[in-house]
Amino acid sequence: MMPDRQDLSAGRSNGNEKSHSLLKEDVTDFIEQARHENSIPAMAAVVMDSERLLIADIQGERVVGSNDAATLDDYFHIGSCTKSILTVIAGRLIEQGRLNWRTRFFDLFPELQAAARDDYLAITLEELLLCRAGIAPFTAGEDYSRLDASTTESRHAFIAYLVRQEPAAKRTKRGFKHLYSNASYAMAAAMVERVTDLTWEELILQTLSKDLQLPVIFGWPNNHHRNQPWGHAEIDGTLKALSPDHEYRLPEIIAPAGDLSLKPLDYANYVQLHLRGLRGEDNYLAAETYRTIHYRQRGFSLGVANAASWGERYSMFDGSAGTFYCATMVFPDSNLAFVIMTNSGTAQAVKGITWVSKKIIKKYFNLWWMFWM
Repeated sequence: MMPDRQDLSAGRSNGNEKSHSLLKEDVTDFIEQARHENSIPAMAAVVMDSERLLIADIQGERVVGSNDAATLDDYFHIGSCTKSILTVIAGRLIEQGRLNWRTRFFDLFPELQAAARDDYLAITLEELLLCRAGIAPFTAGEDYSRLDASTTESRHAFIAYLVRQEPAAKRTKRGFKHLYSNASYAMAAAMVERVTDLTWEELILQTLSKDLQLPVIFGWPNNHHRNQPWGHAEIDGTLKALSPDHEYRLPEIIAPAGDLSLKPLDYANYVQLHLRGLRGEDNYLAAETYRTIHYRQRGFSLGVANAASWGERYSMFDGSAGTFYCATMVFPDSNLAFVIMTNSGTAQAVKGITWVSKKIIKKYFNLWWMFWM
């Protein structure tokens, strides 16, 4: 899920990176107010510049009503923020000369071409990551209900099904229009699997756990351990915690689009790499590759959304599979980024996250006169 939060920095001016007035107690107050007003069991927030993590705090409980305090050492599901990690993996392979943003899907999967619709024959890795390949969204449960068992038994079978379907997006002279799609990322993941001879899961462990030293788990945190945070959803008008045994989980066929969990500080360190890269530093990727990921396309780029306000570009990548929420904002010109993570994915939780985001921006940039924020 990538919500529209593009108005959050409206009215902010440049040149304030050295004079912010945000304190940890401010963030604590923001978290506490948002939690209590929006029934959020736990919320974590981390604010950083390119050199260090400036502020980190977490308040609340792992399971609603449990009094079991959440900590910064807990895992939170990041949902579609996983998409940005896939683009980093692809960017790394491109820098190594093993892949190209314009590599065509069927150049790597010729065995699927004969049965595919002609509409898809020229689609590229870049178009899949931009969600401009015409692939069906698969962002809602009903999308999966019409699939038979043979289609869902593997990602390869799922992709073979996808390329036989009519395009879900309209085509223009420049190609398909943008249509946010989890299935599109399943296809992009298959491309990086094919060129590396590694599974997506192996690539995630190699990239995050080995290369970047950022521990990661697949699926919900409480599937890893019962004492990890439980996800929460509104069921029959009541906030309910989903136990490790609950049947709801993301289908494996679209896991590359959004089924990872990280600790708040580790996820913040990952986001900080993007901030550094956008400020011109070569790190895990070259600075130019980060710029490509974030700004290749206006609006929704390669797994990352972008916007501009008062002459400064900024990026956002948010994710939720309905029971957790992860929000990310990066302001490279002002040397600022922050992440907010919750163990609830309700509309009220999103409202609370948006409110905290506005408060962080207002306080960081000393926008005291913006009474509406």
